[in-house]
Amino acid sequence: MGYENKLIRLIIESKVEKDKPVSAILIADMFQRLQNIIYYIVDDLEENPPRRAGDFPNSVKERAELVVSEMRIGSADAKLMLSDSQSSLFDGETFGEKAISIAGGLIRKVSEENIDSWLSAMIKNRLRQERVIREFEGIWPDAQSEYNVLLGFGRREATPLNPSNRHVLRKLLQKHPENVEKSVTGRLMEVRVDQRRSFQIDTPEGLVTCLYAADLENKVVENIGRLVRIKGIMALGSNGKYTLRLDNENSIEDLNMLPLSRVIIRGRSVDLEEPIMLDVSYENDLYWISNDKFHLRGFGSNLKAAIEDLDEEIETLWEDYVEAGLEELSQDALDLRKKLILAFGGEKANANA
Repeated sequence: MGYENKLIRLIIESKVEKDKPVSAILIADMFQRLQNIIYYIVDDLEENPPRRAGDFPNSVKERAELVVSEMRIGSADAKLMLSDSQSSLFDGETFGEKAISIAGGLIRKVSEENIDSWLSAMIKNRLRQERVIREFEGIWPDAQSEYNVLLGFGRREATPLNPSNRHVLRKLLQKHPENVEKSVTGRLMEVRVDQRRSFQIDTPEGLVTCLYAADLENKVVENIGRLVRIKGIMALGSNGKYTLRLDNENSIEDLNMLPLSRVIIRGRSVDLEEPIMLDVSYENDLYWISNDKFHLRGFGSNLKAAIEDLDEEIETLWEDYVEAGLEELSQDALDLRKKLILAFGGEKANANA
């Protein structure tokens, strides 16, 4: 894929005076909204669970960070591009390039009747759909705007955002995200037993807030500090945040170990065919996680940080045992190399080890 697939072009022109200077605050706001759009879409492509606004995994930031490559002042004319220099296998699109393609597709689809179904196919999570639309709405001019705004994603030329199409975005925002069944794993903590019955789960993706029925209070309290799997309905609350609602005792399952189903190696997200099981302990406000089979250790102030530390350990092992020359490895090292490829190698696991 070429350089053009990583580009976004933004043009802001005064309606009343040619080359009239554009407010730096306006330009900065639009840059941030474009950055958020690409972050949200890559977050969805990685299939990460919903989190609090602005809390993106490192893999999303590495794949989706935008930098300014060109800028003409006066009426603003800017080019932004992905800072990610990675290429995908078999000349396909990287997640960052896919995000730019999807964002450009939304602009082209905004005047079509099937935009809702198209958007659901491109961005799976309803909350992220809403966030992407809100960011576009913040960029899109209305009839009273002092500026014309033109946007181009990837190879396409920058085209005007028609103010008459802005109402389509508002209509899409009026559709509330559907409630969906969800399962999360982590450490149960911060329980409230008053009328606002809630607790938090510290998961590898971040904190998840859970609400529980009154008859589940004893079950919740007895699991404080333990590893659990929580099953329930993920719903959008009036505060604009998602919560997981529990209705019966089967919604809480005790766990002896934490299953890890995804790792990040050099910014590449790898879904494991079989999860690796982690021992987890919590001491002195720190999580300590380990897996003896692969000699892995990680620690952090929360599970997300500990998993990121573990990912770095996996990356180091990968460099030392998989990318090293075979002649440099002992038989024990060759055995570990094979285990690493089978566990973390993705497509490489199907090739000769």
